[in-house]
Amino acid sequence: MGNIRQNNIKTISLRLIDKYGDSFTGDFDANKLLVTKYTTIESKVIRNRVAGYVTRKITHKPKE
Repeated sequence: MGNIRQNNIKTISLRLIDKYGDSFTGDFDANKLLVTKYTTIESKVIRNRVAGYVTRKITHKPKE
């Protein structure tokens, strides 16, 4: 069973990946700082969820 993400987490994450996809890596801590830099999210919980979803999308991206 997987975790279900809220739509706002998915929407914010996918927009960040579309706009700044090259700067994100598979490292959660680095992505957390980038999410803070690129957004105005004040909530620590939401920021961590967005960073986690971005990290998951980057690491599970199909190989080209």
